[in-house]
Amino acid sequence: MLPFLDTAIIAIVALVPLLAITVGGGSAIFYLLLLACLAACCLREGGWRASVHSLRPYRGVVAALFVMLGAIVISQIAHGNVHGPSIERGARVSVAFPIFLAAMLGIDRRHLQQALWGVVLAGLTAAAIVFWLALPAFVRPDTPQHNAVTYGNLMLLFLVLAAYGTGWHLTAGRRLESGFKIAAAAVVFAAFILTQTRTGWMAIPLFVVVGLWLFAKVKHPGKMFAALGVACALLVALGSTNEALRARVAQGIQEAEACQGAGATADTSVCIRLQLWRASRQIIEEHPLFGLGNTQRFIPELEARVATGVVSPFVSQNFGEPHNDMLNMLTSYGVLGGVALILLYGAPAVVFFRRLGARILARSAWPPPWGWH
Repeated sequence: MLPFLDTAIIAIVALVPLLAITVGGGSAIFYLLLLACLAACCLREGGWRASVHSLRPYRGVVAALFVMLGAIVISQIAHGNVHGPSIERGARVSVAFPIFLAAMLGIDRRHLQQALWGVVLAGLTAAAIVFWLALPAFVRPDTPQHNAVTYGNLMLLFLVLAAYGTGWHLTAGRRLESGFKIAAAAVVFAAFILTQTRTGWMAIPLFVVVGLWLFAKVKHPGKMFAALGVACALLVALGSTNEALRARVAQGIQEAEACQGAGATADTSVCIRLQLWRASRQIIEEHPLFGLGNTQRFIPELEARVATGVVSPFVSQNFGEPHNDMLNMLTSYGVLGGVALILLYGAPAVVFFRRLGARILARSAWPPPWGWH
């Protein structure tokens, strides 16, 4: 039974990115994975006690992610209401994560790494969809399931994971496998450019730094910054070759400049975001400790600010969130919600960078070049 569950978990994990950019069904696949992981935790050798024991090295991360559910519950208690969808979303992070982690810690690492093929397949599938929709006129594609910005950012994540995954040898043909992953990443990057997504480009320098740590073995800070500078220059040069992307960047600058004074409620792409952020800042100032209590109360708050000229009627009628994850948490659940989001990203990142640093240190000469003892 357990080998079957392990295979099922790996298959479901591999399917998640593909479904995310094609047919959706995120909640269904999430709960299917949760059920499989819960069964694996109970049926493994030693049962649930062994599963709980396997989490001991990660208890800090587990505790950090429980802040998410705590922030939501505390905010709702403070407002005297219960919003089931908000609690469910918090439970996905705080309760489901330890179950997923415990189940996957019980799976052979080499087998679990096979789920990477799902990421590669998702990236190539998304690229094919973008090429089909954008070419031959190079128009911005109207992508399925998500708008072009979210779609492009997901594609960027897929290509980065595929590129990083060249360090995993999952088949007998190592060179062929590495070449295929690199080629797949290049194809997905070309499609990412066609989405004309501006925000994704800001994340690329961080991905480059991690890649330098992983593959170039660059450890000296000066060399790291120099290599990062060269990489960023190449990215800027590459991005500038896309006329549509250049036009969108110029358009964004013009819209930001125009969103002042009499144009503060203009219904342009950038100004809409600035209106949402302006309204969010006011909400945070009015409800700093516990926020609004749930995400649904953001819409009435926007509508109330039309008369004061903070947002336009169009924005109040068509946007139900701040268009920013941190502002969304702060307006919904207050300062503890903001802390929860920082921990959601920060706690796993600490584990990742500690292990990355330990690996680099282990293969470098002693003492390390930065003089730490």
